[in-house]
Amino acid sequence: MTPPDESLGFWRWLRSGYDRRTIIALGLMAITCATVGVVYDHLIEWDEPMDWLLVGIWVVMGALLSWRVDPKRDLPLLFVGLIGGGIIEWWGTESVLWVYYTKERPPLWILPAWPISALAIVRIYHIIRRALPALDRAWPAYWLVIPAFVAIMTKFLWIRIHVPASQVVVGLMVLVAVIGARPRRDLLLFLSGTALGIFLEYWGTTRHCWTYYTLEKPPFEAALAHGFATVAFARGVQGMFWVKRLGLGLRNRRPQRIVPSP
Repeated sequence: MTPPDESLGFWRWLRSGYDRRTIIALGLMAITCATVGVVYDHLIEWDEPMDWLLVGIWVVMGALLSWRVDPKRDLPLLFVGLIGGGIIEWWGTESVLWVYYTKERPPLWILPAWPISALAIVRIYHIIRRALPALDRAWPAYWLVIPAFVAIMTKFLWIRIHVPASQVVVGLMVLVAVIGARPRRDLLLFLSGTALGIFLEYWGTTRHCWTYYTLEKPPFEAALAHGFATVAFARGVQGMFWVKRLGLGLRNRRPQRIVPSP
């Protein structure tokens, strides 16, 4: 899809991000949600009153996911988000930093939420960048905000620092903060992820879907973690393209056959 014309006014620019791929994206999202609903029907309390906060979250997510759909850009992020989200959930539930009401470690039904939210956060990033271009000039704050998050999250998980996975997570956070940093992009990704994370974490903890060891609803660190996770996923996508370019470079260095194979 051709990116929307940056010369357009904000609202026209926003509307121009919807096209025929919007319907496909919404259909795939509906199929994913329906599949989870059918497989885990026994966990859904159909007789409870409508949860309007959850409805609102998914309406916004649907609007974001179906905007500026680009498979070449979106599919790598979906893949990295699924793998990364699985690792995060495994670490958090195995170390008992948080627990789900089903007591699963981790529940498989939560995993699709990570790639979906990662895509939604990237969309928020593009909207904020267009709506508030002055934030681009705040990129030096990356070197204050991201290290501060690493310190805050390390303090949050310190109660489980004896768990090897927690030690690995601390190391990975430091690597993500330093290696391959793109401050202008990453700072806004972090802020965008935090904005969405506040609503996701508030819903999950107040509905007792998951509970943190601090019993906060939610802990501030958890909302910030959504922003940092998206930065980490962006690093993962960068790594995928770097490996791809490296592979292409090595292939191009191979000597060419003078005589074609029969």
